Amino acid sequence: MEENKGKLFYLFLFLNAFFWTLLESFRNIIGNDALEAISWGELISFGTNKHPPMSGWLAGGIYNLFGQSDIAIYLLGQICILVGFIFLYKLAKFFLTEEKAICSTLVLSSCYYFTYVAFYENFNCNFLSMALWPMIAYYYYKSIKEDKLRDWILFGIAAAFGVLTKYQVIFLYLALFLHLLLCERKQFKKKGMYAAIGAGFLVILPHVIWLFQHEFFSFIYMAERTEVGANNTPQFLIKYGRVVFPIKFYLDQLLSVASCIGLYLLLAWQAGNIKFLKTEGEKSEKIFILSIGLLPILMQGGIALISNSRIQGMWGSMMVSFAGLLLFYFFPIEFNKNTFKFCLKLAYVFMFGWLIAMAIFLQCQAKLHMSFPYQTILPEFDRMWAEKTNNAELKYVGGDINYAFKFRNYGSNHPRVILETFGYKNPWVNHEDVLKSGAIIIGRKEADVARNVRDLIILLPEKYEITPYKYEFKIKSKFKKTKKFKFYYTIIPPMD
Repeated sequence: MEENKGKLFYLFLFLNAFFWTLLESFRNIIGNDALEAISWGELISFGTNKHPPMSGWLAGGIYNLFGQSDIAIYLLGQICILVGFIFLYKLAKFFLTEEKAICSTLVLSSCYYFTYVAFYENFNCNFLSMALWPMIAYYYYKSIKEDKLRDWILFGIAAAFGVLTKYQVIFLYLALFLHLLLCERKQFKKKGMYAAIGAGFLVILPHVIWLFQHEFFSFIYMAERTEVGANNTPQFLIKYGRVVFPIKFYLDQLLSVASCIGLYLLLAWQAGNIKFLKTEGEKSEKIFILSIGLLPILMQGGIALISNSRIQGMWGSMMVSFAGLLLFYFFPIEFNKNTFKFCLKLAYVFMFGWLIAMAIFLQCQAKLHMSFPYQTILPEFDRMWAEKTNNAELKYVGGDINYAFKFRNYGSNHPRVILETFGYKNPWVNHEDVLKSGAIIIGRKEADVARNVRDLIILLPEKYEITPYKYEFKIKSKFKKTKKFKFYYTIIPPMD
């Protein structure tokens, strides 16, 4: 019977991934973050201009493996979610019955991050973290409980993949380290933990070497993104951001799991009981679940509180993965014979409800992120480029990421993107070749065009003038909703 329930669970995960991938395939384009990740994958580099390289390797690899088809990226994002759900279920089985372990994962499938955000963004390093955080927590706890060398090594490798995906994983490691200090200090005397550290270090070593060789380039983006005092920041946020950003972040996480809590309360109603606070159970497992479920969220908000820096709600997407486990462990429900079936039915209702809602949204929206009309715009730029350059090949495009990466993926020449480097020398392109070959540089505002070529200014002729041109276009939804957009661009022609 338990085996059948497991099969029903895996069937749901497969159908969930299949239908979401199918729906995403009706988009006009891939999301910006996913397009950026594809470009990172083509660098053949152990680092990028923003994050560690893992998400780029996967995106670039699967995109090219599928013949540069957009559906490969949609599938990759859903595979990440599916893998995360599997390891959440495997982790929950250490603390809950089979039925409750499955239900603790099913309720999470209704979460805002795994539905709307997954549909809107498709794939980025946060999606990969959604798969890796549950995997890391699972192999850690399995290693603690069973003390097998193989599990410790797998934990070390998974932990290293977490580092290679997003540095934010440090919050999870701090939570695990707290659990070690409070409950498992005996592990410091055993070889397993050191085997994990050794295996993990070997995996991340090439990236560490790259960071030293490039003066910790990836951290420049972190500083630029988090500094409230950066350009164009409203004075209100400069003054009150220390309070505003953490509160908004915490509210975002609470709202993201509102549907999960609602689904859980429906289960409690069906079962006819709920225990409001679990008192029995080992101290070690309670501290473990609380540590991984709450500490990363608290620490992320605390960073903003202390440093007065920006944080985004999406940064908590992998942190709320343990919400179902928290609910079912600390507020247990005594299932009756129909509760599991009721939960499975609810999961399908929520899944198809979200799918229908997103299908309607897809028809109604007129967003640059999903409906950029590249079929008409990019041929116009091919023509303008050909006229100004005597039919030279367009090899480079740079500037605003909302447009530059679209040129890369959907333009006829598939130009290489000059990655944003925040005013620092770009280690991924040869500046002389950019000037020799020419480029199209794009900005949201007229002034942005000059700013976006600042990496090239020192190599441009002294009297070279950057002339921005405005380009306007419209996006129309299936229900005739029209939205106007504009951007500015300049063409740097090839230099003789």
